[in-house]
Formats: sequence, C-alpha cells, structure tokens
Amino acid sequence: MKDSKDSRLRSFIEAERQRLVGYVRSLVSETADLDAEDIVQDVLARLIERPEGMIPLDNLAAYVYRSLRNRVIDGVRARRPNVSIDAEDDDGLRLVDLLRDRRPDALEVLQTEEGRRELFEALAQLSEIERRVVIAHEFEGTGFKAMSAAWNMPVNTLLSHKSRAIRKLRKHLDRS
Repeated sequence: MKDSKDSRLRSFIEAERQRLVGYVRSLVSETADLDAEDIVQDVLARLIERPEGMIPLDNLAAYVYRSLRNRVIDGVRARRPNVSIDAEDDDGLRLVDLLRDRRPDALEVLQTEEGRRELFEALAQLSEIERRVVIAHEFEGTGFKAMSAAWNMPVNTLLSHKSRAIRKLRKHLDRS
C-alpha cells in the first residue's frame, strides 16, 4: 500500500510541479519575501512525510492546492507587522490619539443649556407612555418589573415603548 501511495505522489509531483509553482507565484506576486519554489518544496516535503492514510489520495490535487494556499497565507501573516496603538511615532504621536472620537459625549452635551433644551424638546415629541417609560427608567432608575406592577402593563410592552422612544430620541438628537 505504501508503494501505491508513493507512486501516486511521485507521478502527481512530476506532472504538476510546474503548475504548482505557477499557482504559488500567482498568489505571492506582490510579496517578494516569499519564494514560490521554496513554498512548493516545503508543502510537498511535508506531504511526503505524512503518515499513510492522512492524505486524501482520491482528491490529491485539491488537497495539495489548498495546502499551498494555506502555506502562502501563513507566510503573509507571519510577515505582517504588528502596530501598537500606544506606540509613539517619530513626532511623538500615538495612533490611539488619532483614533479617539473628539465629539463630546452625552453627559457633556447634557451639561450645556442647549443640550438640555434639545433633550426636553425631543422628550416632548414622544407619546405619553414612551415619555413616562424613559423618565421612569433613565432618570428615576425605576426597574421594568416595578413599572409593570405599578402601571399594570406587561414588561415586554414597556420594553417595546422604551425601544421606540430611544430610537425617536436618537433620530431627533442626531438631526440637532
């Protein structure tokens, strides 16, 4: 059986070697560090060293081409530089500082008179139940179970009202 495996591998390698190298070259054309011949030789050597039964001889070509593709991907990943977002460049700048969102957060906006005015204006546009749910939950800290018991409404209904209210508030405040 081993002779059968060896002969099939040998005939496959002899027949396909140039196509395999061409395939790898097409994958690594822009990566000068990777040599197509070396990659093909490495994959074929590993293939030959594998124990019998570990190679799908019924679809050997697909197995080899997939192995070559995976090996190229591994080579590209190994050479990809890791960039720390905290590392400083020559000018003392850090990537994390460049990526930081400079817009004021919600608390900063609410601390301004204009921000509070916009919020109250947006709340006024909600339906009565939506406004009550938002105020009770977000400003007074009331839980949904407590609201459900006090208002004789199912929790899921209250959650739906809050979800709709938040969506409307976001839409209104994003326009402002």
